[in-house]
Amino acid sequence: MNKNPVCHENDSGQALVLVALFLLGLIAMLALVLDGGNIYLQRRRMQNAADAGAMAGVRVLALNGTSASARAAAQEYAVTRNGAHSADVIIDASSITVVAYRTVPLTFARVLGLNQSTVSARARAIFGPSSQTGGVAPIAIRDFDFLFNVPYTIWDDTKDLDPTSGNISGGYRGWLNIPCVYPLDCGDAGASETKTWMQSGYNGLTRINTWIRGTSGTKAAVIAEASVGQLLKIAVFTEIQNKYTNKSYYYVVKFAAFRVTRVYASGNPKGIQGYFQYYVTPGPPDGEEDGGMRSIALSQ
Repeated sequence: MNKNPVCHENDSGQALVLVALFLLGLIAMLALVLDGGNIYLQRRRMQNAADAGAMAGVRVLALNGTSASARAAAQEYAVTRNGAHSADVIIDASSITVVAYRTVPLTFARVLGLNQSTVSARARAIFGPSSQTGGVAPIAIRDFDFLFNVPYTIWDDTKDLDPTSGNISGGYRGWLNIPCVYPLDCGDAGASETKTWMQSGYNGLTRINTWIRGTSGTKAAVIAEASVGQLLKIAVFTEIQNKYTNKSYYYVVKFAAFRVTRVYASGNPKGIQGYFQYYVTPGPPDGEEDGGMRSIALSQ
């Protein structure tokens, strides 16, 4: 008796269903790995775009720019320079928030009915008075309501001139031994040191709310080291006290940026003419008083 094999059409149909389900699962896995990986990379790219846009915009605000120019800078750095398709910009008094968007086309996920995905990232940057900065010049000025972009002359003499007339001298101007911070007990700074600090600034950090040792006398040779176009980072003080016998210390509360336009290196008296300006310097933006020297940072 012959036994012939029997072909079941249902078995063949079930196998096709299993293969289809397997292929669908494989495609879903590829979509998760490949499309998901691309989405993750684009999300990181948008975070960079948002960060760049926020920092560019807040820098404009820190330099006393308008909201319109800050918004334009944020858009440029987020979209034009870093690849976002669009960006929302929110501006407050001392901060700017940027949300960057990019539409990402999908490949394998199309089988699942997903053609594209929009990724976004948010960044917020702030600005504020600098609590510390490097490269400070050996000149200090007493705190007063100086104006920006208006000529002033810092004179190296002993006359007490009213700074509102544009002349800063006498009790409104002092010289610093910058690295000597109370409770250190130091003498006057050397001539070579103060000349170097005038040329390129003190090679270290100077902080607010500190007492810094003064340096007595006039500094004609130091004045001569300044140059036209140079930016001097100047410590602004409110008090002078003798912390040790006949050793004056200046209480620094903020920093100012002074752009040199003329140097009176010969004749009498000698001085440096220029104007105060807004300036962004590295450091935390957590100072207490604003002298125009500001710092910027990402806050989220």
